Amino acid sequence: MIILIYLPSPIFSQSTKVYEYWLDKFLLPKLQQKFNSHKIVDEIEMHLKDNIGSVMTLRKLLNKNEQAEFSEPLEYFNKKLIIHKTKEGKKNAKSLKKILEDIENIYKVDKHFLLAIWANETFFGRVRPRLDGLQVLSLLSFSSKNRRFYLNELFYLIDFAIENSIDIKELKASKAGALGQPQFLPSNLVKFAVDYDKDGNIDIWNSQSDTLASIANYLNQFGWDNNLEWGYEVQLSKSISCYLEGPDHSRSLNQWKKLGASRFKGKEFPQDDLNESYSLMFPAGIYGPIYLVSKNFYTLKEYNNSDLYALSVGFIADKIKYNSHNFFKNWEATENLTKNEIISIQEKLSRKYYTGGIDGLIGYKTRRAIGLYQRDNNLKQTCWPPL
Repeated sequence: MIILIYLPSPIFSQSTKVYEYWLDKFLLPKLQQKFNSHKIVDEIEMHLKDNIGSVMTLRKLLNKNEQAEFSEPLEYFNKKLIIHKTKEGKKNAKSLKKILEDIENIYKVDKHFLLAIWANETFFGRVRPRLDGLQVLSLLSFSSKNRRFYLNELFYLIDFAIENSIDIKELKASKAGALGQPQFLPSNLVKFAVDYDKDGNIDIWNSQSDTLASIANYLNQFGWDNNLEWGYEVQLSKSISCYLEGPDHSRSLNQWKKLGASRFKGKEFPQDDLNESYSLMFPAGIYGPIYLVSKNFYTLKEYNNSDLYALSVGFIADKIKYNSHNFFKNWEATENLTKNEIISIQEKLSRKYYTGGIDGLIGYKTRRAIGLYQRDNNLKQTCWPPL
């Protein structure tokens, strides 16, 4: 059993001494035990202690990341950024055509979604993480809310470095400890990254083909169905309430059609899809586009558990794939909320409704709880804060 030594952040914020004590008394002995005194442990010790002077600056950066405000949908779908990603995505679709087609044939994942994820994560490998991976994961193991999780991620990183003869000291990471062009956490690096180009190295840092194949393998392993659309933007009749959102309220497209869901400009749902299961998704309540999404949407959420992230991947993939694709309904400006304000709303709702947890994020369970609260209190049903 792993026993984590927890020391409050205020103490840590005043000095590195507590962190150094934790290294000596907990982390390094744990690594010696787990990795049988492998020479890599001595390298890790020397590296972390040689760079102790930068710990305070990094900790402030990580702490700021933990306290970040909730991202508003309107900001998430910045038009200029979407256009830029689409333009570069189309270029890559042409220049990497053969590789993308081969990867799609092997893993049965639409190549346009690989490009969209690549765009979102590191802008096609151009914007890469610059933080010291060892230092980030050690700090997150020391003082984050998910210490046990990040300690295990650190173990995975060391396993990967040993297995693949990689200099662990050179690995760069994001503020969340994610690595390489597809931004894999170390556990996903070990489980899903592949050596597509068969050069003997799994290289998601420098190899475009390894990067794209690794993303494809990830989606394939989580059940991507290449014969299924990810989602359709729809308009709804008044009989369909926003609190019917979520995969546990899924129905066939045919059933949704009978209830009053339709596509825009008279477009019909494809005949082959009518008996497939889809669920409603209101990423901004009634203040933005509304979608019927398939299980592929939830596969995208396995990559990043955010409705807005998965929606952006689907939207960008379609923009790369088709000549003219856009939202039919505009995103409306909504009240800016911090995570703490959302947590307060979730705490209030959770006395009677299921919000899916009190985490400061407006997922479909929280949106649905808001809608049910509004219904029960004879308020306009928006499925979006404020209550």
